[in-house]
Amino acid sequence: MFFVFPSGGLAAIGQKRLTHQAAILVLTFVVITAQFAFGEKSPLQIGQSQNPASVVRSLVISGNDSFSEAQIRSLMRTDVWGTYDETVLKQDFDAIVRFYHEAGFPFARVPEEKLAVKQFGDGVYIRFEIDEGIIGKITLAGNTKTRDAVILRELLFDVGDVYTEADKEESEQILRRKRYIGDPGIEAHWDAFTQTVSVHVTVKDLWTLLGALEPNFNSQGGYFLARVRESNLSGTGHATQVSYERISEIGERTRSLFRGKYELPRLFNSHWNFDGEYTQERIGDSWRVLLERPQYSLRSRWSARFHLLEAIDTLSWFEGATRTDTFERHRRGASGRIRRYFGNRQQQTYIGLWATAARATYELVEKKASSTAALRNRDIKRFGITVGRQHVAYHKTRFLRRMGQTENFFIGSQYGLSLGHASPLYGADREESYAELALGNGWTRGQRLLGTTTIAINTNFTSRIERSIIEARTTLFYTDVFNTGDIYTLEDGFRENGPFDFHQTFVAQFKTAMQFGWHGESQVILGAATGLRGYAYREFNGEKMMLLRLESRTVFGGTVFRKIDEALAAVATFCARPFTNSPVSLGLVLSGTAFADIGYIWNGKQTFNIGEPKRSVGFGLRSSFSQVGGTGIILIECAFPLDSPASTGLSPTLFYGLERAF
Repeated sequence: MFFVFPSGGLAAIGQKRLTHQAAILVLTFVVITAQFAFGEKSPLQIGQSQNPASVVRSLVISGNDSFSEAQIRSLMRTDVWGTYDETVLKQDFDAIVRFYHEAGFPFARVPEEKLAVKQFGDGVYIRFEIDEGIIGKITLAGNTKTRDAVILRELLFDVGDVYTEADKEESEQILRRKRYIGDPGIEAHWDAFTQTVSVHVTVKDLWTLLGALEPNFNSQGGYFLARVRESNLSGTGHATQVSYERISEIGERTRSLFRGKYELPRLFNSHWNFDGEYTQERIGDSWRVLLERPQYSLRSRWSARFHLLEAIDTLSWFEGATRTDTFERHRRGASGRIRRYFGNRQQQTYIGLWATAARATYELVEKKASSTAALRNRDIKRFGITVGRQHVAYHKTRFLRRMGQTENFFIGSQYGLSLGHASPLYGADREESYAELALGNGWTRGQRLLGTTTIAINTNFTSRIERSIIEARTTLFYTDVFNTGDIYTLEDGFRENGPFDFHQTFVAQFKTAMQFGWHGESQVILGAATGLRGYAYREFNGEKMMLLRLESRTVFGGTVFRKIDEALAAVATFCARPFTNSPVSLGLVLSGTAFADIGYIWNGKQTFNIGEPKRSVGFGLRSSFSQVGGTGIILIECAFPLDSPASTGLSPTLFYGLERAF
């Protein structure tokens, strides 16, 4: 049989065959090169250098919900197309478990019963499962009043979730912020019978019904006639307050008012919080409503806040420690913001939108002397954007701002920039822009030296900068100066260390406030109201001020003070019999103080003069009930003003009251 081809046909067919063979060779080369690049062996190599029965043909990983398969495989030397080695595989499992433990999964493991290794003639097939540490049970202890569900809903984990140290630490911080819970603790252990993690949560219910226990007054004035506050209503975590208040201040007209307040956390079992307040007084009624979804956890991705307000109050203008003008201020406002967070628990970036509408009018009701007061009615409507970044961590400590309870001291950094604009197009009284920069930082050096700094700068501008405010504050704490250790805890009270014991802390704080372009519209005050002890509430006024406060605090402990606390607890238990049959623990903690303050105040027409300080020195007694929720620091201080214009001698000023400590 003969075949006849057209001219050139054989050459064409031969060329096609050569092209096809070349393509196969190139493809084979690419596959082999790619396998080399990823550390794998090719089937050609396996056939030449290995026994096919010992080659890993399949590697299946399951249970790794928190990390990708690529991350797990990168920790292993065993891989597909490699040689199976039982010893190497066990070393791989050790590396995986070590990786999980370092990442905060203390109960992660690779169980042997979930390992399957099948050997066939064509190779080895491996399948294993990672147990990241599943929570099988959560138990509670110590909550005699607070309902179990109220505590469990605050935890960042539930039965069936993976247990992590980060969730545990942040859950403790969330519980610690509750005014009705003291010193929460979370412990976890491995239950070999159920092959799960058992979590045990311990709390201490604080006494939360306050009335006469919290008189809020001081030697410069004050308020309190009748007040009842419950911070944990029927163990639900709700807070309510009803009060009749009589507010007075030296040189001011006494005000009497009724006030009702209700706080509803976790609205409809969500992360939304409701806070409402209604005030009735002679000059008019006021109310405010706050609906907020905070960044509940550092792993939360968004937050929101909406606020409504209608209020009427009085505003006084002071010059030379004398009230010159009294205004009746009417305010009406609404504001809202939404933020979106990106990142992880430690490093976060956020962006947000905000809007505010605020109307304020002033009516002069009394004028005692000529002054520079020139308050302006405003109708502000702004829209803006906020961007920021935060690095968040906390350090557990005691005896800084509270007395006895464990505190979360912020360490890290936060900074944010807000830009806004107001225009008559959407109802503002004028067109202007607004900018605000806020910076915050906290740090520790070892366990005893701690510091925090905040700076806020805001400005209003049109074609030029018109009004600006700069505020800054930095505080240093040197705690446990003599390294005496923890002398008091909520669980055990005062430690056994003889009749007398002590704990020393040194505090230094510098703060400043400066206003530019606000002449006649706002003023800066220096006096007892801003922390300059020994002087009148509003002794000095201007546009700029700075203040340095130094204080040494000695917390007293030992058997003597334990007996004093036990005696007061017995009295409190007897007085509380109509309300509860349970014993009442107060946790009285006493501290002696010695302090020195120095401040400066000036304005735009007067340059700063370092030779004109406002100084004071003194001593005092601080106390608090560490096992009563929401109490502040009860102060009795004797201060000696060294530069008072009203006194030529060294005359002491006595201050007593309930104040928040710096």
